[in-house]
Amino acid sequence: MLKRVLLTVQRFIFLIIVIFFNVAFFSFAYYYFDQRENTASAILKAVNYQLLETSYHLSEDLVSLEDIASIRPMFNRIISNDDFIKTIYIHDGKEILVTTDSHQNKIIPTNLRLGNDLSAYDTLEKIEVIERDVNFREGENITPLKLVFVLDKNSTFLYFNENTSKFLLYFGIAPVFIFILIWFLLHNYISKPLQRLHKFAYNHKDTPKAFTLKELETIRHSMVKTFKRLEDEKKELFEMLRKDLLSSLANRKGLEEYAERLIATSSREHKEFAFLFLDLDNFKTVNDSLGHNIGDELLKKISFTVNKTLRANDFIARVGGDEFVIIVENYNSLVELIKIIDRIRKHIAQTWLIHTHSINIESSIGIAFYPKDGDSLISLMKNSDIAMYEAKRGGRARYHFFTEELNKRVQDTIALDKNMRKALLNKEYQLYYQPKVSLKSGKIVGVEALIRWISPTKGVILPDTFIGLAEENGFVVKLGWWVAQESIRQYKVWRKKNIDIVISINIAAKQLLAEGFVTDFKRLLEENGVEPNKIDIEITEYMFFQHNDRNFQILQELHDFGVTISLDDFGTGYSSLTYLKSFPIDNLKIDKTFIDDYDSVSGSIFIETIVKMGQTLKMKVVAEGAELKEQVEYLKSIGCDQCQGYYFSKPIKADDFETLFLQQKQTVNAI
Repeated sequence: MLKRVLLTVQRFIFLIIVIFFNVAFFSFAYYYFDQRENTASAILKAVNYQLLETSYHLSEDLVSLEDIASIRPMFNRIISNDDFIKTIYIHDGKEILVTTDSHQNKIIPTNLRLGNDLSAYDTLEKIEVIERDVNFREGENITPLKLVFVLDKNSTFLYFNENTSKFLLYFGIAPVFIFILIWFLLHNYISKPLQRLHKFAYNHKDTPKAFTLKELETIRHSMVKTFKRLEDEKKELFEMLRKDLLSSLANRKGLEEYAERLIATSSREHKEFAFLFLDLDNFKTVNDSLGHNIGDELLKKISFTVNKTLRANDFIARVGGDEFVIIVENYNSLVELIKIIDRIRKHIAQTWLIHTHSINIESSIGIAFYPKDGDSLISLMKNSDIAMYEAKRGGRARYHFFTEELNKRVQDTIALDKNMRKALLNKEYQLYYQPKVSLKSGKIVGVEALIRWISPTKGVILPDTFIGLAEENGFVVKLGWWVAQESIRQYKVWRKKNIDIVISINIAAKQLLAEGFVTDFKRLLEENGVEPNKIDIEITEYMFFQHNDRNFQILQELHDFGVTISLDDFGTGYSSLTYLKSFPIDNLKIDKTFIDDYDSVSGSIFIETIVKMGQTLKMKVVAEGAELKEQVEYLKSIGCDQCQGYYFSKPIKADDFETLFLQQKQTVNAI
């Protein structure tokens, strides 16, 4: 494939000038040769005319040959007036009769006649003489003579050489000078500026100075503005790719580049640095309760404050919503590092005033060291993140160092997460049921559905092992819906067998607050023909951690539908009389830890206070974890409504519960 040849500006200008010069030269040459031919033709015509006129006068004036000498003055006059005639003579074919040149004593033969095929200039160049017959009458006789004009070659060609010199001067040297002048102007005012523009367009450096030509200056000015705008946009894009727009700190990309350089330097110099993963505690609560605009403003202020708190050689990046990475170098000891960490946490823990809202927030920090805990950004991120979650697990508002033991625990958690999701697909979950007994009548009045994981390899896995993780990662929503569906299905089976009791279903806060839960749950009951008053939903006090209208609306809608609501593990969490008064709660469940302490003064006072409070608020009180007869008798004596625990039955399978229920029913009926 032939490549297209592109001309440079210089070559293009040179080509144009050469073409112009050649056209001009050939035009001038044509003009010169045409003029030379016209001049030669005019000379020949003038000489020939003079010859005709002279021959005519001779024919008229000559009477005899004796008078022929008298015409010499006329010949001399002709020669003096005509620069192109050298000599004039007359001969009779044998000798010269009269001549203007005494040295001319021989007849010059005619080598070329006028009217030949040669050009006028070539004829003038080659012809030596022009002759013409002169006939005059001498009496009755006609005497033939030859009139000869000898051309002056020197005068003729001197004339033409003078014209040639003028041509070379005007049409030779002048065009060359003009060529050089044009080349100089084009080279300096077009070619060089264009070259500078080309160089500027290529590397955007060495901005050319203003040009003389308006058009080129317009292009240069436009290019300067364009490249400046592009450079500004390039810098802005470079910063955008490496800077977090909200906090103005480095983002994940900026962290990657910084860590790559730091790891290379630290590896070469065998130096250690600390990698801190910082997460704000309960930041989601700020966003949910006060709005994302307040949360964003809080993040801005915290980012600015922490960045200002750090030393000049430390590094900070925002890598997530409320997650930050801090790299600390050049600390002399672990004590100095801890002082830096405490200073960061102290500045975060201050009271923040955001749009008239006073906000108190804490932070959890996980710490990993290069190269002990990781020799790459990925491993340092992972291990410091693990340490941070361990800090949160320990109660938040603290820091934690990464260890291999901690890493193993996290890996086990990852495996557990994978396996519990897989277990749902493999139908490894089952519901066990623990009876609720009326302390007044002794009858089984309800049952609590409790999930169990029956692993093919590990056997029965209790909820304490996986429910916490399911709530943390959100799997509890899907798992809780399976529990609800399975509980309703089992209720329908028992109802056909005349087992008419209330079934309690544990609903996690994330499940209850999930979009569309109330609608889906009501539809589930309606489609299965289950009366809402036969279903009891057990919730924990976490629902009241965010005491807002949405939580109240969800519980109120379920309560209005006919579902009863039990508050599980009462007294172990966010206890407040406010939510007991305002929220639609039907039952209070006393946690097992309080029942175990029933025989102490403080324990009994606490239990009795809960029972009396429930009676005052017209709520039923259910005691959990009753294992001893003495505990049951005590609960009866203080007016507790219901009880569940190992004293009556541990959680059992559905078939076993049917047997237990029928046996207990027969026993009560017999009594």
